[in-house]
Amino acid sequence: MSKAAAAVAAAPVEGAAPKKGGKKILLFGLIGVVVLALAGVGGFIYMKRSSAHGDKAAHAPKVEKKPPVFAALDPFTVNLADREREHYLQVGLTYEVLGTDVAEEVKVQMPLIRSRILLLLTAKTAAELATAEGKNKLAGELVALARQPMEDSKAANAQNPEHGVTNVHFSAFIIQ
Repeated sequence: MSKAAAAVAAAPVEGAAPKKGGKKILLFGLIGVVVLALAGVGGFIYMKRSSAHGDKAAHAPKVEKKPPVFAALDPFTVNLADREREHYLQVGLTYEVLGTDVAEEVKVQMPLIRSRILLLLTAKTAAELATAEGKNKLAGELVALARQPMEDSKAANAQNPEHGVTNVHFSAFIIQ
């Protein structure tokens, strides 16, 4: 068959019925376009929200972590409140504070802090202090005692409502 004959045979004949599958293909094509458009809009919204959250994190102020400052106390040796048998406690304490100005304030307040610590320690029994739970409770009480005289301190109040004392560490803990 020649090229001309093939072109005539391939040309639609007037009056011939259109193919039935054409409408289905058009319908599926339109659905596909709508689905792709919706997916694109959803992706755009997701990326917009993600970048907005990322920008907030990128522009958040960076908190500079300062090295801890410690205020060491002279060791304490006290009689415990045991009635049946006499027990002694030797304990070394170091307070962790927010800065050197707070450490200086702790030194200024040291007579008051030491007095309160002595009163607290002599009220304890060996049984109370022998457990980890008892030592943790004592640590909380020691931090509270150190914060009390610091309430009027300008240096401590300017930095933190905890009055500058953040923690206490035991450097020695001996019960005899």
